[in-house]
Amino acid sequence: MSMYSSFDAFRSRIPIAMNLRGTGRTLCIGIAAVCGAAGVGIALGGLPAVPPESAAPHVAVLLSLAMAALLVLLWQSDRLGRRMTERLDEIEKARRWSDRRLSEVIEASSEGIVVYDANDRLVLCNAKFRDTLTASGGALRYGALYEDNLRQSLRLGVYTGIDDPETWITERKVALRQSGAPETVRMASGTWLRISNRVLSDGSVVGVRTDVTDLKRRELELANREARLSRLFSTLADVVLELSASGVITHASPAARQVLGFEPEDLEGMLLEDLFRGPEARGRLVESRRRLHEGAAQSEVVVLYTRPSGEQIHAEIRLWLTNRSTGEQVITGTIRDVDDREKAAALAAREGALLKSIANTTGACLIVLDQASHLVRTNAAFAELIGMTNEEMTGKPLSAIPRIRPLAAILEPAIRDGGIDDFPFEFDVVLTGERNTKHTIRFAASAVPETDGSLRYAVLIGIDDTARRNAETALFEASKLSKLGQMAAAMAHELNQPLAVIRMAAENAIEELELEPPADCALATFLKSKLKRISDQTDRASKVIGQLRAHARRGDEHPSPFDVPEAVQGALDLVREQLKLDGVEIDVASQPCPLVIGHRSRFEQVVINLMTNARDAIKMAPAGDESRPGRIEVAIGPAEDRRRLRLTVRDSGPGIPEHALDRLFEPFFTTKPKGQGTGLGLSICHGIVAEMAGSMSARNHPEGGAVFEIELPVAPGRAPATNERETAPAG
Repeated sequence: MSMYSSFDAFRSRIPIAMNLRGTGRTLCIGIAAVCGAAGVGIALGGLPAVPPESAAPHVAVLLSLAMAALLVLLWQSDRLGRRMTERLDEIEKARRWSDRRLSEVIEASSEGIVVYDANDRLVLCNAKFRDTLTASGGALRYGALYEDNLRQSLRLGVYTGIDDPETWITERKVALRQSGAPETVRMASGTWLRISNRVLSDGSVVGVRTDVTDLKRRELELANREARLSRLFSTLADVVLELSASGVITHASPAARQVLGFEPEDLEGMLLEDLFRGPEARGRLVESRRRLHEGAAQSEVVVLYTRPSGEQIHAEIRLWLTNRSTGEQVITGTIRDVDDREKAAALAAREGALLKSIANTTGACLIVLDQASHLVRTNAAFAELIGMTNEEMTGKPLSAIPRIRPLAAILEPAIRDGGIDDFPFEFDVVLTGERNTKHTIRFAASAVPETDGSLRYAVLIGIDDTARRNAETALFEASKLSKLGQMAAAMAHELNQPLAVIRMAAENAIEELELEPPADCALATFLKSKLKRISDQTDRASKVIGQLRAHARRGDEHPSPFDVPEAVQGALDLVREQLKLDGVEIDVASQPCPLVIGHRSRFEQVVINLMTNARDAIKMAPAGDESRPGRIEVAIGPAEDRRRLRLTVRDSGPGIPEHALDRLFEPFFTTKPKGQGTGLGLSICHGIVAEMAGSMSARNHPEGGAVFEIELPVAPGRAPATNERETAPAG
C-alpha cells in the first residue's frame, strides 16, 4: 500500500475518534443534568420525600460519581485527540517529503513532463518541458488554460509555420485529450519533439515530451543515404538484387528493365534460378548458393540468360551472404550483362589459339620477355630445343636457366640499360640443347612498347642456323675432298705411265735373261726373282691406282643395284695395306646376299670411313694391352626378315664413350683428340645410308670394342650372290 493510501485510511478514522469525544461530553452533560434535576426535584418536593439526613449523602455520592465519570471521559478524549494530532503531523510531513521527492524526480527526468487538470489548466511541469518551449519557459503560466499557453507560445515564436493559429490551437486541444500514437513535431529552434499524452481517470492529462533530435537527424541521414543509394542503383548498369536465404528475390534495382527485360517489382517473390532456362544454368545457380551457405565469402557464375524477347546474353551473377542485425540471413547480388566481354574473350581465345598454333607449328624459336627479362611465353620449337616445357620456363629470368645463359648475357643488358631504343637488332648465339648439342641460333629482336613509350615486351624470333652452317662446312670439306679426288685421279694418270714403263722394262729384262742366261746361274735366278717382284708390285700399284681412280670418279646420278660384298671388298683393297702396316687384321664373313640399290662409290666411302675409324680406335687402346690384338670383324648377311641386308663392323678398340653414343652422328662431333678429326665422317656416312633408305647405328659390344651396324633394303627381284667366308690379314 502506498503512503497516500495509508494517509487516506487514517483520515477516514478521524471522524470516529471525534464522535467518541463528543459522545463523552454528551454523556457527562447528561449525567450532570440528571443530577441537577434530581436535586431540584427534591428541593421542590416533587420527588418522594427522603429524610434530609439520609438524602445528603446520596446526592453527594451521585455527584461524585458523575464528576469522576466526567473527568475520565474528558481525560480519555484529550489523550486520543493528542494522538490523532501527532499522527496527522507525521502524515503531513511524510506527504510533504513525498511531494518534494516526486518533484525532484520529475525535475530530474530527461523527458519533459506536464500535467493538466480536468479543466485543461496547467498544474505541473518540469524544467525539461519548459526548456523545450523557450530557454526561460516564459511561454508557460501555472493555472492558465492549455490554449492560453499555446497562444503565448505562438507570440514568443516557439512554433513557426502556423498559417491559421486558431485552427491549429483547436486541433492541439483535441489532440491533448487523445491518447493515441505519439507524434513528432519540429520546433522553431530546430529541435524535434515526440509528444505523447495520456488522460487519467480523474480527467487530468499527463504529457511527455521527448527530445528526439539526434534520432530524427539519424533518420534523416538514413533517408538521405537511402535516397542516394536509390539514385546510385538507378544509374548502375548492373542489376542489384536482394534475396532471402532460400533464393527468393525481395528487391531488384531499376537496371532489371534493361538487363533482364523485367520490371523490378515483377521480380519480387520469384526464385533467382526461375529466371534462367535450362537445367545447366539452374543447377549452377543452386550450386552457387550452396557454396555461400557452406562458408564461401563470394560466389560467381556466368550463365546464358534468355530475355523475354528471346535474345540470349551471357550474364555474370555474383552473390554474397550477409547477416542482418536481427540475425536474419540475406543474400545480396548483382547481375551484369557480360555478353560483349564473353564474346571478346572467346574471340581473343580463338585468336590466341591461332597464334599459338602458328607459333608452335613454325620451325622458328619464339621467345617473349617482359621488362625484367623474365620469360613470358615460348613456343614448342624453343621448348623442344632447350628440353623444358613452357610452364617450367614461364616467369623465370633468362639467367636462371643454365642452357640459355648466353642469350641472357646479350639481352638482359639491352633491356635493362638501353630499353626500347636498342630495338630492333639481330645477333647470333650458341645454345646448348637437351642432349648437350650445340645450336647456332640467329635471333631477330623487336620491342612492344607501353603507352608511355617504355618497353613492355621484347619479342625474339630465332632460326636454328646450325644445319646451314654445318652444310656450308660440309660443302667446304666436300670441296676439299673433291679437289683431293681430282688430284688423286691426275696423279694416278701420271703414275700409270711410269709404272707401265717399269713393268715393261722388268718383263723385257726377264725375257732377255731367259734368252741369254748369264754364266752365273745363281745370279740369273736372283735377277729373275727381283725383276719378277718389280713386275708384280707394278701390277699391284696399277690395280690400286685403278681402284683409286674408280673411287674418285663421279658416281651415277641415279642409284642402281650393286653387290654389297663386292663393294666392301673393293673398299678393303684400298685400305688393306695401310691396315697391315698398322698391325690390324680384317676378318670378313659374308653370306649369300641380295643386291641393294644405291651408289656403290658412296657406299665404298662409308666402308672406308668405318675401317679407318676402327683402326684409329684400335690405335687409341692403352699401350701394352696385348690381350686385345688389333682386329676388325666384318659380317655381311641378310636380316631376320630377309627384306633387309645387314653389314656389321666390330673393332677391338676401347669402345665408344657412353656420353658420345647419342651424338655420334652429329656433324662436327668427334671423340678423337683435337686436330685429328673434323667430326664430319660419320655424319656423312649416316647421310649416305639414309639416302639408300637404310639405317645406321652404333653400340658397344659386351666383350669390348665398338659395333657399327648398317641395314639396307634389298632390291626387289634380285637373286642373292654367293660369297665365301674370307679371313685374311691386311696383306
